[in-house]
Amino acid sequence: MIFSEVVHWLFKCLKGGSAALSPRVHRGKMAGVLEKSYIEICGFERESVLRFRQITLNLGVGLHFGGVKYADSAGGFSYEDSGKLLSVTSNRFIHWSTSGDTVQFVEQSLDTNLLNNAVRLHIPNCLLLPGGVCIQETLNNIIILIVTSQSVHRLVLPHPTRMYRSDFVTELQMQSIFTDIGKLNLSEPAHSYVLPFAQAAPACAPSTSATWISHQGEAVFALASPSGGITAVTLPAHDQDGTVSIQELKQSSMMQRLAGWMPTAIRGDQSIPDLAISLAVHQLEDDTFIFTLCQDHKLRMWSFKHQMCLLVTDMLEYMPAGRGEVKASPALAHKLRLFFSSSTGLCLAIYLAVPKRSQFCVLQLVASENNRYSLDHISTLFTTQETLVDFVLTASDIWAVWLDNDDQTVVKYISFEHSTTGMWNQVFVQPSPEEEVHVGEDQDPREIYLDVLFSPLHFTASAIIKALQIYKRGTERYSDLSWEELKKEVTVTVENELQGSVTEYEFCQEDYRLLQVEFWSKFYACCLQYQDVLSTPLALHISPATAMVCVLRKGFVSFLLPCFAVDHLYLSSDEYLFSEEETPIAEDSNLSRDVLQLVQCLRMVSESLPEDMAYEMDKALEDLLSPEKVSEKVLEGLLASDNGNVIQDILNKLQDISNPTVAINTLLRELDLEADAETDTRPTGQSLRVRISLSQLYGSSVAASLICQAVCQTAMTRTLLCRDLLILQQLYLRNGDNVSRHTHIYLARVSVRAVCDIHLSVLELSDSSTPTSMLNPQTVVELFYQNVARKAIMSQILSQQDVEGSQAMLHWPQMISSVLTLLCQFLWPSNASFLFPECLMVNCQYAQLQEYVRLVGPWCQVNVGSYRFVLGHCYLASGEGQKALQCFQEAAAEVDKEEFLMKLTGSDEEAATSTAPRLLYYNKVLRLLEDIGLPELVINLATLAISEAANDERSQAALWTRIFKHHLDLGHNSQAYEALTQNPDSSRQLDCLRQLVVVLCERAQLRDLVQFSFVNLHDEVAGTVMFEYGMRLGREVRTLRGLQKQVNCYLAALNCLRLVHPDYAWIVQPSSGAAYERPGTSPKRNYDGEFAANPVSQQIDILELKDLEKEYALARSRLTLAQQDPSSAAIAGGASSQEMVALLVQTGLFDTALTLCQTFNLSLTPVFEGLTFKCIKLQYKGDQDQTEVWNWLAANQLPTVITTKESSATDEAWRLLAHYLEKYPLQNAQYHRCVINKLLSHGVPVPDWLLSSYKEIDAASLLRLYLNFDQLESAAELVLEYVDALLGKGHQYFGIERPLSATASLVWLPYTSIDQLLRNLSESQINEKNLKDKLVEYHRLVDQSSRNRLMAR
Repeated sequence: MIFSEVVHWLFKCLKGGSAALSPRVHRGKMAGVLEKSYIEICGFERESVLRFRQITLNLGVGLHFGGVKYADSAGGFSYEDSGKLLSVTSNRFIHWSTSGDTVQFVEQSLDTNLLNNAVRLHIPNCLLLPGGVCIQETLNNIIILIVTSQSVHRLVLPHPTRMYRSDFVTELQMQSIFTDIGKLNLSEPAHSYVLPFAQAAPACAPSTSATWISHQGEAVFALASPSGGITAVTLPAHDQDGTVSIQELKQSSMMQRLAGWMPTAIRGDQSIPDLAISLAVHQLEDDTFIFTLCQDHKLRMWSFKHQMCLLVTDMLEYMPAGRGEVKASPALAHKLRLFFSSSTGLCLAIYLAVPKRSQFCVLQLVASENNRYSLDHISTLFTTQETLVDFVLTASDIWAVWLDNDDQTVVKYISFEHSTTGMWNQVFVQPSPEEEVHVGEDQDPREIYLDVLFSPLHFTASAIIKALQIYKRGTERYSDLSWEELKKEVTVTVENELQGSVTEYEFCQEDYRLLQVEFWSKFYACCLQYQDVLSTPLALHISPATAMVCVLRKGFVSFLLPCFAVDHLYLSSDEYLFSEEETPIAEDSNLSRDVLQLVQCLRMVSESLPEDMAYEMDKALEDLLSPEKVSEKVLEGLLASDNGNVIQDILNKLQDISNPTVAINTLLRELDLEADAETDTRPTGQSLRVRISLSQLYGSSVAASLICQAVCQTAMTRTLLCRDLLILQQLYLRNGDNVSRHTHIYLARVSVRAVCDIHLSVLELSDSSTPTSMLNPQTVVELFYQNVARKAIMSQILSQQDVEGSQAMLHWPQMISSVLTLLCQFLWPSNASFLFPECLMVNCQYAQLQEYVRLVGPWCQVNVGSYRFVLGHCYLASGEGQKALQCFQEAAAEVDKEEFLMKLTGSDEEAATSTAPRLLYYNKVLRLLEDIGLPELVINLATLAISEAANDERSQAALWTRIFKHHLDLGHNSQAYEALTQNPDSSRQLDCLRQLVVVLCERAQLRDLVQFSFVNLHDEVAGTVMFEYGMRLGREVRTLRGLQKQVNCYLAALNCLRLVHPDYAWIVQPSSGAAYERPGTSPKRNYDGEFAANPVSQQIDILELKDLEKEYALARSRLTLAQQDPSSAAIAGGASSQEMVALLVQTGLFDTALTLCQTFNLSLTPVFEGLTFKCIKLQYKGDQDQTEVWNWLAANQLPTVITTKESSATDEAWRLLAHYLEKYPLQNAQYHRCVINKLLSHGVPVPDWLLSSYKEIDAASLLRLYLNFDQLESAAELVLEYVDALLGKGHQYFGIERPLSATASLVWLPYTSIDQLLRNLSESQINEKNLKDKLVEYHRLVDQSSRNRLMAR
């Protein structure tokens, strides 16, 4: 797209809005004053072709050859509650179009995206009548009535309010009423009926129709036969049984009821002049009036209830002249429309299509006594247009759409009550794309044509796809292509066609450029042809609830928006412009005339400006040249080529302006959008239901595309106006007049115009942009509107309104004007709001944002720092770090002045008042640079920030820590040490020191480490170094010598920590496996030759004194093991505490193992089990070859030495075990139990000393062990001894202080175990008599003792 268009787009974005709904939008002036005219905005979505579900209804009827052909038609339906905010049908409507035997329906909403909303119904051989579709709304259903040449149809669909439980809908998308249409059996009698009288011949097919739903739910079809008369076909209510009835309304007022085929009598007494060419119906409480406009130019009113004609009026009586000539020829194009309201009653509008003298007659139906009716004439309105397509009658206006002699669309409207001049109000329709595209000599033809084809307001996706299919001469379908994919397909297709036509291998650049222009212009012409076809107007639709006006075209729907006064003046044709005497822009009549004269001069400048000069001016502004100099050069070119004395005519007209300065300032006031647009989107006290409804208002993709295209259209118009005004000012200055300059307004318009057409980069949307990906924005303005602006706009418009109490509030002209005004104010560069650039930055649209800042930065004096900050973001995204740093530094000066930067840094919060705003800003930027991975820039900016933190020691410490970290990461060891020493915080200083030592040790840069002075840090350094040295020895030098050095290192580290204050007695230890890439080393590769992945940053652990003591104990145990068994040094070097216990036990170093267990709080059970097993082995192997045994026994210290006799190794081992059991007692004798369990599991008798010891501690557990290993005799003997002990015999051997007696403490027996023993003895046939006798004796004494104790009480 050439820059002129970019400028125009930008300009469009800037202006538009109504003061009525949002008085806070302006700043004490009439900003965005509305005129009576409207402007058309195409509502087509450019993403892809709308997908229609195909439904075919085959009725089995044949095609009438040579029959009548019906023109394509269209229509629309708006829900009754579409104007209510708190409704599921708000801003919701249905439109349809017919072509041949096919009708297609589309349901759309401006608030919510509708799913499954498009359906195409094909009824073979049944041609749709013009106006043969009617949609009516009931409480529970939407009923669609369809009339074809051979059939009538009724489709009953659910009402949207019945598809959801309530109006309180929060979904971002909703199901359309057409979702389940495929489930209907449309061939059933309840839905379809074949007309019997239309089967005989084509002449029997109806020419026009009108339909309605009666109060009883019946579907009535009033059909006009080509032979005259009206036939009414009535289908019973869809939920009731019944038969179809056919009735005939004849001029004789007689009625015939037919139940099937209609006899030829229906065509016998009706003359062709009575043929109805237009039908309309109106329902009363107990009757329905059918109005027919016939070929004899007469209007007839029929009563359906009484089946009689109540009124006949000759419409030629309302013609002022030429009645005889008109009456001689039958009426063929007359049209009839009705409108009813409680205030106006029933009004009729009749269009009399008379060559050169067409007119509209507005009549009002008046009822008198005795059911007599008459028509009162309200107004007659004349028009010079010839081919009327459609018109609509409203309470006060007539809207009409025509095709002129060049087949261009013309839309106008007029008030039939208050129009004194008979002048129709203008509607500025969307012009067709230019027939030729201007390609500059320095431009790429492909890029220029692609910009035009794929820019807003030009071509629909359908037109481009159709042209693509024809151009490729194939049958490929492209309905599923996205906008970008379609653009690529077009590029490839045209380029392939070009390459295929080339027969020479070498071309000069100019020849190839001309060849490109030829092929691209060929494809462009094809697109233009199909766009013209799709743009053919078919009908108008006006929503009664919202006053929204739509033009239904063949391929899309366009919307009419109120035109602002300044746009109205610039766009008006000469006929209207010269006839106006005042403008709402100025209240003073003299000033109004001056403004009108000024605009006429601007129009003359525009018309005299050649296309090449306009292009050169746009190109110069794109290069940021001075607008004054550029406009001066353009004016010189105009003067040099002024063959028709146009400039002199302009000068003469300027003489009629009494006060040009005031007139220009008045116009500039309308063009300048500088205002304090409020961005507060907090709840305003409305209920949750209201807030949710507001959050959905104008939120659909249709609304977003429509609003943003309206902004683009407005910006385009006003940029051109600014351009012409700038040239006109140069003309004033050339003649010595001093007038106002408006360069900044022009540049702002250029900037806004440019962003309107900037397309998005590919968005990487997270779950939070859900609504955005669903809406699929195409331009940055659409992205901004959907993600940010819409919420702020809706909150601002409705913040001061009683939404709860105002149900009919969604008035389209006011609402859309306010939305456009606020959106343009948010886009205006000179406003304080920074939402638009912020939105681009957040959504990663860096190239688009950089272009926007390029256009705005040189002249805009608002948000200067904010623009520099976002530009820095753009430079970071493009890898230009130094430029980004420069921008960030420049933005720092504005941190405490601009809202965006204050919000960015959090300095607007009360909690942040203790820190200077500029320091908060630096911290934000530093984090950003760190996240991107630019340590050099972090160091530079942090060094600069330190000068700002002269009185903030806390901030200084954080900044020095950052500098230290990144110097260390970069391998700048000296600079890192220097930063460490400069840190004013001793705690942070020590942290940095520990990190420095760790990293240098890991990098093996010990030379650098020992060269630093470490003033006042020796103890900390020594402890850390020695510990790190010991760690590396343990990992890398797993030998006896290495283990000895490791133990010494840990001892040295312990000594260092014991010397420092307890609060600082800790060091930092990287977790096992941490590694640092050494500076200067080559990159590592894996076995496949690929570069290995960078090591993952490891967790940092803090080691206190007690942790080092544990590490020392573990290292000492490793050394002891290696000294006892040198071959185990490699294994022991990396063993954990648990693993070391197992290794020590296996080697026989039980003392060391016990010490290690106590240090690490481990269980001693493995040690006792290991020693017991060694005792068992010695017990059975004897004393032969026991040198190794004596070695490990010698490594364990016994308290005493036996000198009375010679002791064997086996005896010493048992004695060592007994010593450990005595030295490490537990309350439950767990270690005794594990030793005995080990012995019994190997079938080894338990030594007497162990039995005696365990019986005294826990005889019951010993009994259970005997039972577990089936030692029944030993168990029986134990029970006998235990009972004897309780009875007083040997009680001291079982730990019983006093035996059983009346005065002794209570005693007990393990009865469960004893019962188990008795059962096992009986099963093993071992004599248990002694045991039972002993228990009997025990029970007798227990009984006696218990009685004595009770008696003693």
